[in-house]
Amino acid sequence: MSEVSRYDALKAEVDAPASAVKEFFVGIFTEEAQILSVTQAAREGGLPIHDAFTPYPVHNLDVAQGIKRSWLTYAAFGWACFGLFLAFSLQVHTQYVDFEMVPIWKGWPIVIGGKPFLPWPAFVPVFFELTVLCCGHLTVLTFLVYRALYPGKKPKLLLDGVTDDRFALVLDPEADSWNEDAAREIFNQHGASEIYTVEGRR
Repeated sequence: MSEVSRYDALKAEVDAPASAVKEFFVGIFTEEAQILSVTQAAREGGLPIHDAFTPYPVHNLDVAQGIKRSWLTYAAFGWACFGLFLAFSLQVHTQYVDFEMVPIWKGWPIVIGGKPFLPWPAFVPVFFELTVLCCGHLTVLTFLVYRALYPGKKPKLLLDGVTDDRFALVLDPEADSWNEDAAREIFNQHGASEIYTVEGRR
């Protein structure tokens, strides 16, 4: 597909005004090792990396891009603690608390077969389940909200094949450290199958 037709398809898809459109310099690769090596080389060469696109997660690609460790690990730990607290509160309330004066908060403390009101071993499965449930679901929700990934969101950049079998390294020509000759040389050295300029949204 030519650059003109690529731009037409992109413009029709994202429906962006001309002032919101910018150019990106793209190198397409066919192997995982290539995207890792070219990304590392581009970063070491001072080229402005906008993003890398792959059909599946590539180990150490974030390191090659120089991306700092995500804060989502801390968010996941916080949500896990919330789930553990929720499980603890739920079980203690239902098995132990008995507020006669406040019926809405009344628990159901029942002794069955000599079982104590706070049977900690019996609480463990619920501790585990709610901790994992809150950690997994709320961390994903946090990520989606933080990255503004909602249904119907228009993509900033469209690249053919990156969800199938192609790897793409996208550079930002508007950055101060941009050097097209150096970018083309690095792409060619690492076996780029295609090198082209594409337009997308800012």
